[in-house]
Amino acid sequence: MSGWRCLICVSLFLTILLELTHQGPPGPPSSSTKLLMTSYSMRSTVVSRYAHTLVTSVLFNPHAEAHEAIFDLDLPRLAFISNFTMTINNKVYIAEIKEKHQAKKIYEEAHQQGKTAAHVGIRDRESEKFRISTSLAAGTEVTFSLAYEELLQRHQGQYQLVVSLRPGQLVTRLSIEVTVSERTGIGYVHVPPLRTSRLRTNTHTSEAGPPPATRIEKGETCVRVTFCPTLKDQAAFSSSGIMADFVVQYDVIMEDIIGDVQIYDGHFIHYFAPRGLPPVEKNVVFVIDVSGSMFGTKMKQTKKAMNVILGDLRANDYFNIISFSDTVSVWKTGGSIQATIQNVHSAKDYLSHMEADGWTDINTALLAAASVLNHSNQEPGRGSSVGRIPLIIFLTDGEPTAGVTTPSVILSNVRQALDNRVALFSLAFGDDADFPLLRRLSLENRGAARRIYEDTDAALQLQGLYEEISMPLLADVRLDYLGGLVGASPWALFPNYFGGSELVVAGLVQPGEQELGIHLAARGPKGQLLVARHSEVATNSSQKAFGCPGEPAPNVAHFIRRLWAYVTIGELLEARFRARDTTTRHLLAAKVLNLSLEYNFVTPLTSLVMVQPKEASEKARRQTSTTAGPGTIMPSSTSRHGLGAGTARPTWCPRSLLNQGL
Repeated sequence: MSGWRCLICVSLFLTILLELTHQGPPGPPSSSTKLLMTSYSMRSTVVSRYAHTLVTSVLFNPHAEAHEAIFDLDLPRLAFISNFTMTINNKVYIAEIKEKHQAKKIYEEAHQQGKTAAHVGIRDRESEKFRISTSLAAGTEVTFSLAYEELLQRHQGQYQLVVSLRPGQLVTRLSIEVTVSERTGIGYVHVPPLRTSRLRTNTHTSEAGPPPATRIEKGETCVRVTFCPTLKDQAAFSSSGIMADFVVQYDVIMEDIIGDVQIYDGHFIHYFAPRGLPPVEKNVVFVIDVSGSMFGTKMKQTKKAMNVILGDLRANDYFNIISFSDTVSVWKTGGSIQATIQNVHSAKDYLSHMEADGWTDINTALLAAASVLNHSNQEPGRGSSVGRIPLIIFLTDGEPTAGVTTPSVILSNVRQALDNRVALFSLAFGDDADFPLLRRLSLENRGAARRIYEDTDAALQLQGLYEEISMPLLADVRLDYLGGLVGASPWALFPNYFGGSELVVAGLVQPGEQELGIHLAARGPKGQLLVARHSEVATNSSQKAFGCPGEPAPNVAHFIRRLWAYVTIGELLEARFRARDTTTRHLLAAKVLNLSLEYNFVTPLTSLVMVQPKEASEKARRQTSTTAGPGTIMPSSTSRHGLGAGTARPTWCPRSLLNQGL
């Protein structure tokens, strides 16, 4: 699926919510002392864009009394937690994922029975935090291990793996290891400097080199990146250790216009990202909220971003600007005009005079945008050339407070006005925007919705999000799978394909089929029809081995199965969000739940629950007094789920990469 489509598919899989039950008094608090982190490692294995990351932290209490041990982590926005373990006194406790209401019930019953318990669910917000704590007895060590999985998105011609490295102190043994294996070959890899701004969405390749203590080994189909900063390296970043993101950027070689198709054990993944296509001209209407809540910084950031965006329009594009509060102002009432140098300069001047005041009439603003595009299509020379793709970029920081304010009516009005011909991309600026409404508006009208966080880099966020859709290459993309099923259909439809992104389709090969045929049909420049065909033998033996030399080939079949589940859950959740009747929503929810439990993913319908037996709780209070942590505590020595997350101690970087002084 496309970058925008993918980003929205799983936008429900968000903030971690932790509920704690403390059994017995914790150890004495201390603001001046902390536990000693003896090691911290992150290992990411990427196979065919699908990343499995295992984070392991080991804490030791050197003090004479109990202290709180905390493990927290910033998760990627699209990641699913797939496993969590905690090891204390050589006992390994493995998390269990349950249906969310069942997990809540287990948690509450355990609480009533006086057992140590915790419950971890997620809620519908776009910040990702995982945090657990345990009161650790004197001289005791605890090992936390968290695994999560994600499909890397292609934006502006590259994939980007981001791992949050924030141990909170200098660590004697600190390491990151990233291994990327791609069947068609890796054409580009770059490790930029450590990134301290987690919100910045612009991903232009930096010419600056990787952070010190980074080693990059590149083969034809594999890249291995290791980062092993010494204590001196860490202290050079900050006296309290590294607090940043470690980023690996890469792109794959893709020669076939159909893309790459991988088939294993009856599951297939299709990556569609054709190179070398000419851009399709567009007719874009910018709809900008200028209500009172946009006053000040947000208005300045919007104007700053729009100046850059307008300057990046192609000469043959057409555009218009609508500003709205409780009234609507259309810059060019006659319809869109060509993005000549003179017209762009005039638009920037119009933009500079915008002032924020009044209420928010979303309905009238979007209907005005539809009218502009309809008017352009009726008049030659006003943006109506055959094949020009109509887009609406809609930015607001609020909810409807003027005119029509009932969401269902707004949705119906916009759906009717745009008539499935216009792609509507909504940008929700700040926490007060009605994101569910904006998301539904976009999903029902060939687009997607994204959040713009209120931060110093909000202008860069706006520019970055626009760049993702600034170059349409294909419209009305239809991929037919002869011998395969995508959900319940043998085809997949996408409104648009934008340059630098990727469409991803996951499906099943029908039983008995020996070959998967793929037929592509899409509209290109001037409305010309693009047609292509491809076939792939549906046997594992047809897939050539790939990976790092000298290491066992990755278990691609295992990754592909889990990737199929990951993508399918996202699509089902999107369909559930869009469904208008209760029966359909319930059926889709049941499918999501079954897949989530089968593949051990924390999704909006599942939760992690921890219940420690009472006798163990009493013993723990005497020894370590566990007070919180996700998962059902289950003594074990191996992981039972996911891609091997569990309790294995980290493999440290080669000694040649470490400072001998350590």
